[in-house]
Amino acid sequence: MKIIIIIILVCIFSKTYSQVNLVKNPSFENYSLCPNSTDEVSYANNWSGIDTSSTALGTASCLPEYVNTCGTGSGHVPNSGWFNHYCRTGNGMIGMMMYYDYGFSSHIIDYLQGRLYHPLIVGQSYCVTFYVVLGQHTGYAVNHFGAYLDNGSIDSTGLRCSYYQTEYHPQIVDTPVVFDTTNWTKVQGSFIANGTETFITIGNFFDTGGTTHIPYIHPGYNIAYYILDDVSVIATGTPAYAGRDTTIHAGDSTYIGIDSNGEGMPCLWYILGEPTPIDSGGRILVHPAGTTTYIVAMDLCGTITYDTVVVTVADVGINKLNEQFLHIYPNPAKDNFTIEGAMGCEVRIYNMVGQSFDKLRMTNDKLRMTSNKEIIDIIGLSKGLYIVEILEPETGMRVSRRVVKE
Repeated sequence: MKIIIIIILVCIFSKTYSQVNLVKNPSFENYSLCPNSTDEVSYANNWSGIDTSSTALGTASCLPEYVNTCGTGSGHVPNSGWFNHYCRTGNGMIGMMMYYDYGFSSHIIDYLQGRLYHPLIVGQSYCVTFYVVLGQHTGYAVNHFGAYLDNGSIDSTGLRCSYYQTEYHPQIVDTPVVFDTTNWTKVQGSFIANGTETFITIGNFFDTGGTTHIPYIHPGYNIAYYILDDVSVIATGTPAYAGRDTTIHAGDSTYIGIDSNGEGMPCLWYILGEPTPIDSGGRILVHPAGTTTYIVAMDLCGTITYDTVVVTVADVGINKLNEQFLHIYPNPAKDNFTIEGAMGCEVRIYNMVGQSFDKLRMTNDKLRMTSNKEIIDIIGLSKGLYIVEILEPETGMRVSRRVVKE
């Protein structure tokens, strides 16, 4: 009985964020061989075409291309026969034929099939996300990028794997035509799982007549070719997670974010107070020069959540700001709160999207604390979670604390 109780307590109080993205190898970083030709999707671990019995090279025309910076020939990034583009993240991505117009005698549609870590939960809503960009050497721009989640039964098409799979109805369908050959376009949607889904299949599930196709770039080329990266399937309601606050030595690097498998997640990372993202994904490597607060924003089908993490860099000068004697109270606060133990330091308050509130009134009407105890008026702030950042100008040491405004 004691063992059971201990296990329950561990489950309750341990906050683990592994396998938040349920797609295996979501950014195509893990591979068995470097690609050097077409139809080599099976080189990307846990990915294939929909006819897995024909994944041997050259035995089926429905196989997408795996491309990587380590590749050669048509498997090379950034230069390939159909595009000249870098990966959205990392070193690997997928090339796919999304549309053709050669008549009924030829069928060359590609479908990409990946594996999930475990079956989805019946009745649970999931947000599915992936990113596409149009290849520069293509004749059409199209719509109807779809994601179909099932138990693998779509792997029964045999020699028909390169035909439009109109008999299947993807849960996620994006209707706008994607023209952009430079910037990645996000395809995203949500659905309710039936509990049997263990595979995700991406492609165009509409036929030639049902697909909006607009001549583009190279009229006369009879295909629409797109590249794809960063696939995720995440339970709706999953909050953003920036990781645990940590301390490193000057010159070191550290990972922040979820514990593992953070690739491909629809997250953007910011440095507190800076508007431009510094990276994407659920787990990133940072190399701060001094103590830094990072913000992660995760977009799950229109619901954006935020979280912060502080990476403290030790051995930077002689710190006068001692975290042990720094106190902020009350917390939660209503009209004001007190900062104690930060004399001579500058104070900034940010919301969870990094917006600074520099005009908040202190008792001495200055941003730099002139006494060891200052009261900050927050009557003008909306209710919510805020970051209070305290900067010691002489050493550059920064300390961040979270404060809730009631």
